[in-house]
Amino acid sequence: MRVDKEYINKLQKESQEIRDTLIEITSKNGGHLAPNLGVVELTQSIVEVFDLPKDKLLFDVGHQSYVYKLLTGRKEKFNTLRTKGGLGPFSDPKESNFDFFIAGHAGSALSAGAGIAKANPNSKVIVVIGDASIANGHSLEALNNIGENIKNLIVILNDNEMSIGKNVGSLSKFFGKLMLSNAYMSIRKDVRSAISKGKVGNQVKSVLERIEHSVKQFFLPSSISEMLGYQFLGVIDGHNLEELIRTLIVAKEMEGPVFIHVKTEKGKGYQLAEENKEKFHGISPFNPETGEVESGGKTYSNIFGSTLVKLAEKDEDIFAVSAAMVKGTGLGEFQNKFENRCVDVGIAEGHAVTFSAGLAISGKKPYIAIYSTFFQRALDQMIHDVGLQNLPVRFVVDRAGIVGEDGKTHQGIHDINMFLTMPNYKVLAPTTGKELEQMIDFSKNYEKGPLVIRFPRGKAFELDENILEPFEIGRWREIKKGKKNLYLATGAMLKEILDIEKELFKKGLDGTIVSCSSIRPLDENFIFNEFSKYENIFTFEDGYERGGFGDEILRFLNEKKMEININIIALDSVAIPHGSRNILLEDYCLRGKKLIERIEGSINGEK
Repeated sequence: MRVDKEYINKLQKESQEIRDTLIEITSKNGGHLAPNLGVVELTQSIVEVFDLPKDKLLFDVGHQSYVYKLLTGRKEKFNTLRTKGGLGPFSDPKESNFDFFIAGHAGSALSAGAGIAKANPNSKVIVVIGDASIANGHSLEALNNIGENIKNLIVILNDNEMSIGKNVGSLSKFFGKLMLSNAYMSIRKDVRSAISKGKVGNQVKSVLERIEHSVKQFFLPSSISEMLGYQFLGVIDGHNLEELIRTLIVAKEMEGPVFIHVKTEKGKGYQLAEENKEKFHGISPFNPETGEVESGGKTYSNIFGSTLVKLAEKDEDIFAVSAAMVKGTGLGEFQNKFENRCVDVGIAEGHAVTFSAGLAISGKKPYIAIYSTFFQRALDQMIHDVGLQNLPVRFVVDRAGIVGEDGKTHQGIHDINMFLTMPNYKVLAPTTGKELEQMIDFSKNYEKGPLVIRFPRGKAFELDENILEPFEIGRWREIKKGKKNLYLATGAMLKEILDIEKELFKKGLDGTIVSCSSIRPLDENFIFNEFSKYENIFTFEDGYERGGFGDEILRFLNEKKMEININIIALDSVAIPHGSRNILLEDYCLRGKKLIERIEGSINGEK
């Protein structure tokens, strides 16, 4: 292909148009702006050089695929990004044949890419992976396994020195040193020049060669990639279209695997995002002129973070642990005040759990705060390292339930089921912000084993303080007394049932409404003393029905040989697509008119 000035100018004009579109649409719909601004030229170059979709492109992770969507036939629908029925927030084969593998969580692309390359030897497989994702254990396993075995795989390291928050760990520091490669190249040139001119003896020559090798080992990613069997190219300016395209043309003809190190700037081309990369990594709708996001009030994450700070001021044994989600989980203030007791392990949830187990077995009080969807990645560690040893690790599960626009890879609908199947875990779901604060306070001295506290994304729901009694583990609280029908709501679902209370009354479906923030242990006294008083009993949860809160009650009733029918209002075991949380709750009959209809249908014997 011809790479001349006219061709590059055309692509540069396209680059600006793409950035304008990204800013315009994400300012309206929200989304991952900064990562996509950083890969505009890189994505353009890949699309120009390779024969897609015959060749396969995978992103790790797919939140940086917006540019790719624009360049692969989805430009006309791009204004529907992250909206119900519109373009998805990540790569998804169901959306386009240009998307070859789903990509919502970090660390999967290299393993998937290796498998795809093995199965498609006549195609090139390109994996774009960030400097944070490549430090993920899954990625390192794949890098080691690929070795010299996969000849048609090209790995592109998108090095922007950022994940969601600032990168952490030794690998991050290593990649920071890579930018000193000009120093290495200068030394290498001087060494080679001296050797070639015969100005040194054999002994000195040997010493110089060893120095060169040591410098190379210290400064260049080739020291890793070449040892693992990769051909290495880089470091490449990720915003220089000509350099990118020429490099990719060379890589396309090389026998691989090939490792290309590309340096980019997150938020490139939009000053507000360049200055505040973390804020614009994933952002709600905003004013493109000022970057301001409309305040939604105090969130559950805010309450957790501020409460933990107060407790940590008096208790030096309290530690906070997160996996690249410090600010997202409300721990920003904690990190600022107690830097030595706030540990961000990067995108390594399994390590975060076992690290927390190490703290707990040493007498510390770890709080591990991660989004619900990402706790799935640490299932083995939660069972083996924490559960079997019954260690007092406090699991703070943020973004529980239906999350919304980030779609099926990010919905927090598995956590109740997961934790209820694990040995020794107690599971709590606050129904109000005040109750969350009380739970965190209770948890500081809880030493009987692992404790889970799950809460939803967004603004905290509050009741009149006189209505809801103080939290007590294993005890439910009546919010409103009634007859005939019993409504048991856990977590975010208390608000939903209270919102339709008046309509239920009009239809003759009113009853007793109960806040059930203790999922395990259940309130056994309430079950024994109150259940028999009602004709219809309903449970409400924003997770999967099988293995959830309602199922836990059914299991208990069966064990106690109590013949009582329970109507479980929950989610069926289906993937929940992207769309606003409000709309999705309605679509799945967990809110408003459809929730009322579902209650009526249950009473009438309908599903």
